[in-house]
Amino acid sequence: GAPSIARPGVGCAAPPPAPRGALAVAAALSRPAKEATIDKLVGALNESTVVFGVRFKGVSVKDVEGLRRALPASAKMVVCKNTLLRIAATRADGDWDPVQPATSLDNAWIFANEDAIAGAVKAYLDFQKKLQESLPKEERAATKLTDVSGGVLEGRFLTAADVASLEKMPTKAELMQKIAVLIKRVPTKLALAINAVPRKVAFGVKALADGDDDKTKLVGDVFPKADASA
Repeated sequence: GAPSIARPGVGCAAPPPAPRGALAVAAALSRPAKEATIDKLVGALNESTVVFGVRFKGVSVKDVEGLRRALPASAKMVVCKNTLLRIAATRADGDWDPVQPATSLDNAWIFANEDAIAGAVKAYLDFQKKLQESLPKEERAATKLTDVSGGVLEGRFLTAADVASLEKMPTKAELMQKIAVLIKRVPTKLALAINAVPRKVAFGVKALADGDDDKTKLVGDVFPKADASA
């Protein structure tokens, strides 16, 4: 039979699990149960920086629960009807509507805040690799047991490749450490200006540190609008 993955209060029923089968989500929910699930999803979105959907084919409930346990403590995995997530996306703070194209077939949704993004993506990629390695070698190229349906980060739709790239996204602490190193390399007044810039510009500073071959450049060479006299 086809197993369902249940989580208390999330609106998913779980018949007895089979060793292999498709992910299934129970459709029969009362209106109060639906509203309760939507409220939980809205809360998860409000606490998250990224959400992405994961699909499974022929994966046991036990394996999927292993993925849930491997996620960072602050990340969540929820299985629910796509319609409920679509509604939640319109009610949550921020721009989550771009998730709509990913809301087809059966998904488990992974929610992660800023500091858990890389850990959550790594947990999924490790899980995906382990599943593929469990297949006979001759079947691996033609069989996908799991894939990413899509996701959203800062109002932008993410493809499966985009989600995979987030494995290398630094945490806020790591980013600030990199900025601190850069600040030591630039004049004090400019360093103070850099210290005050928004985080998105800080990612630009990180890109300079990681990707510019000419390490003799000052940050002002890349951000000419910075006011060194501030």
